[in-house]
Amino acid sequence: MKKSKSKTSILSLLKGDFFSKKQNARYIPFLFLVVTLLLLNIRLSFHAERLLKSSIKLEHEVADLRSQLMSMYKRSAIESMVINQDLYTSLNPPYIIDANEK
Repeated sequence: MKKSKSKTSILSLLKGDFFSKKQNARYIPFLFLVVTLLLLNIRLSFHAERLLKSSIKLEHEVADLRSQLMSMYKRSAIESMVINQDLYTSLNPPYIIDANEK
């Protein structure tokens, strides 16, 4: 008694023996679909990784810009920027003007 080999091995698939048989021809569109979905999955994962790297880069840039902005809000930095416009720090403290005061 001979046992017929009904199972297809990966080796026969790689050699192309799987596609040469007539009864297996109906699986070809399904295999193309699976290969297409695999390629699409790979492409989407690379795209997601690229977006993640870009997001991390932009977060670092925002942190750097935030630190630059905080240093610009210091009183000494503001005074050094406006000294060219002949503006100086007032030596008199501010006071409230009350319009209802008699």
